[in-house]
Amino acid sequence: MMNLYNKMSSSLLHRLFPRYWLGCALLLSTLGLQSAPTPEQQKSLDKMYAAIVRADDHLDARSEMRYILEAAVLGEPDAKIAKALQMLRTQQELRPGNKNFGNFRWYRGQSEVNDRNAVEFVCQNALVLGLQYGSKLSGENAQAFHALMVDAAQGCRQQPVKPSYTNIFLMKSCNLILLGQFLKDPTLTQEGRTHLQEWFAWTKQNGITEYNSTTYTGVDMDCAIQLVRLATDPADQQAGKTLLQLFWTEVVMNWFEPAKRLGGSHSRDYNFLLGIGATDLHLSNAGWIPSLNPEALTAEGQSRVFAPPTTWTSPLRETYPREVIQRWSPNSAEIATNWITENFCVGTCGTSKAYDDKVFAVQFPGTRRDPMLYFTMESRNDPYGIIKEPDSGGHSKALHLRPSLATVQYQNQVMLVAADDTEKPKHLRPFPVLKGLWSHLVFPSAAEVYVNDDTKIESGELKLNLPFFIRMGNVTVAVRIDQAQHDWLAETSLPIRLIRDGDAVKAARITIEHGVGAHPGKGLIALYTETKFTPTPEAFREFYNHFKKLGDTKMTIKRETAVTLDYQVGPTTHPLSLQLDLTNNKVLQANGATPFSEKQILSVNGQDPWSPLLAEALKR
Repeated sequence: MMNLYNKMSSSLLHRLFPRYWLGCALLLSTLGLQSAPTPEQQKSLDKMYAAIVRADDHLDARSEMRYILEAAVLGEPDAKIAKALQMLRTQQELRPGNKNFGNFRWYRGQSEVNDRNAVEFVCQNALVLGLQYGSKLSGENAQAFHALMVDAAQGCRQQPVKPSYTNIFLMKSCNLILLGQFLKDPTLTQEGRTHLQEWFAWTKQNGITEYNSTTYTGVDMDCAIQLVRLATDPADQQAGKTLLQLFWTEVVMNWFEPAKRLGGSHSRDYNFLLGIGATDLHLSNAGWIPSLNPEALTAEGQSRVFAPPTTWTSPLRETYPREVIQRWSPNSAEIATNWITENFCVGTCGTSKAYDDKVFAVQFPGTRRDPMLYFTMESRNDPYGIIKEPDSGGHSKALHLRPSLATVQYQNQVMLVAADDTEKPKHLRPFPVLKGLWSHLVFPSAAEVYVNDDTKIESGELKLNLPFFIRMGNVTVAVRIDQAQHDWLAETSLPIRLIRDGDAVKAARITIEHGVGAHPGKGLIALYTETKFTPTPEAFREFYNHFKKLGDTKMTIKRETAVTLDYQVGPTTHPLSLQLDLTNNKVLQANGATPFSEKQILSVNGQDPWSPLLAEALKR
């Protein structure tokens, strides 16, 4: 009778109040009350279940667990949930003695566990189900789910991961704490707590390795929120809150309000053009960006809602200018710098680590859908990052290279060198075959480009050692490219071309083609840039004349046992210099940046809001 009443009520309410039905469903879910699916929810559930029944090679374990969670919360038939549990179980590695025992094949068509992170992502939603909605499973399904989780706990424990792999190390730590709680195994919980303390200690010394990430900062927040919402021990809840305060502090200190997105360089950024990603969910929940399109199914999303107190973000959010310097790994070169003003934002990473890092970026006022200016060196002739290919784990991504790269930044001034010896036997590449080697400076297609003779151009060739100016609204980025080579052992320079072929994505590019084909050489680019607010023709002219008078470049390449490069720019501006060992991919010196000692992990206008939080966490 009650089930019939629910169905009649949902149908009637949906017809009478369609705009408010989703909000009612969210409220009922939050209160833990049973609510029959809305038509939109049922459509989504049916689509997910059809994929499980179809069971093609692309069926992924994370989506299967998502269906099981949402279906249980909305009271789908036990038989459907049983089918999904059985299907997920067949993707779990259950061969005794296998190093991946308990883990999952991410995609059904894979014969082995290729991405060992699968167990962590599956456990996230599984723990929401087990700890918050476990009573909604029938007896047989509860038993099947419990067996799956016992083995998943083993898979989680066996996954090797270092604290520098920020999102997965935190996910493993938080999962183990909550797995111990669900399975009533204090050994698991303590293991998770030990891992979490290890991460706090690592971060206190080295900073956050996956720093300022448009994707994985959001994943980090997911992990922390689950501790806050699901853990029963107050100490575990407090650890989750400390994590959230760390990440929200990182968000606010790098935030560029005029474009409503994260400024600066980014670790692990899958959206080259816009610099947006999974972190948006938390920004939307906090009211920092417009609301995202609501999903019909809400159990997963509701498990990741947390409103940061304004004391965590104010007054830093309103402070201009802000100079943010943050260490992201032990190496002295692994330091990100972000200069945020009311009108523009300039950021660099120090050096390169991942295939998806955004190493240098300038942001302009505008909308979140307007491209930013960024640099990339890549091997797939994909300057805008829109051509995706399967990586080693089977996930489709647009990845660039990990060149020998160094930046040094002082406020609005940036020096950058990137070089890549594609002939190295162990060359760092995301895909086995190179299509060529290109360096790109991508920028909004709405921007105007001026060259040294004060001429605005739409396309064509630019000259080495002579400045050009990219003007977007009231902000101008002045650039001088001082090296553009196919082979850093040779003296021959390559053409520098302005190409406008990205109208579909509202972008254009300055490109150097170092080489084409599977053996594109030992490419090298060196550039210097300054960014300035130029609201009037007079301000633009003044900046134009200033940059044209820039002192001569001093560039030396020593060809000895190891090829080293010295690059200096001055003296009419704040002097910057870089020294690189190109052969061994090492930054030897970077001079001219704001002083930042080896003992510091963070400076926001000279202050460090992280270290006290980390010190307190390590006392627990």
